[in-house]
Amino acid sequence: MRTLIKLIKENITHRDQMWTLAKSIQKVKFKGSDAGFLWAILKPTMYICVFYFAITIGFKSSKSIDGLICPYFIWLTIGMVAFFYMRDMILNGASCFRKNANYVSKAKYPVGTLPISVSLSYLLIHFVMLGLGFVICFLFGVAPSIYWIQIPFYTLLMFIMACFWSIGTGLISVMYKDFYNFLQLVNQAVFWLSAILFDLHRLSPSAQKVFLFNPISYIVEGYRNAVCRHIWFFEEPLKFGCFMIVLVVMAAVAILMYKKLIKRIPDVL
Repeated sequence: MRTLIKLIKENITHRDQMWTLAKSIQKVKFKGSDAGFLWAILKPTMYICVFYFAITIGFKSSKSIDGLICPYFIWLTIGMVAFFYMRDMILNGASCFRKNANYVSKAKYPVGTLPISVSLSYLLIHFVMLGLGFVICFLFGVAPSIYWIQIPFYTLLMFIMACFWSIGTGLISVMYKDFYNFLQLVNQAVFWLSAILFDLHRLSPSAQKVFLFNPISYIVEGYRNAVCRHIWFFEEPLKFGCFMIVLVVMAAVAILMYKKLIKRIPDVL
């Protein structure tokens, strides 16, 4: 608990540096590109369009999903908007220390702000994509509802999860180089194992239980429940409870690793 409190205080104290680094990460990523930040929007938008045409036109699958009050395309878009942030964080969170080794080597730099800076950096892209998702909703005739106020709640849960993921996997990636290569290998598999393209409610009860402890599936379904199904998060206490168990375990492991390894990181890098 002391380590967690110390980490929180460090990020609050050095919030200006954290925010500056978060903005610079995206500037460096698209440096030299004429389109610049626009590429961060074009790539996921292309993914959404490709999957939509492949599924609805190429495979001619049904567009109707039980319980939806909006078109299938909205269901697909909202889910993928949530997933894109978590997909980016799987690799970029795990490399938060390695890619910012120049900051780690500085004696006075608050190293504890690096995972949160990276998470915040990609959250900015998520907000833009979320705004684009809302525009698509309006174009397809989906009006805002009171259930949409849950979006910030799910976004906060997603951001907190990304921060702890970045802390834990960022440290592992420094200590064990093969771990990052492993994440690159399974990153695409995560897409197919997180119910992004198929409806969880159509699976058998036993199969649905498997997804209870997949935090990515919970966030994706949460976004869809808010926009496409009009379900409050407290109407599904079992799913929320399972997500919180995973989040608490992830946080505990990440903080323990941070306490044990953070002083060794500069020497390893």
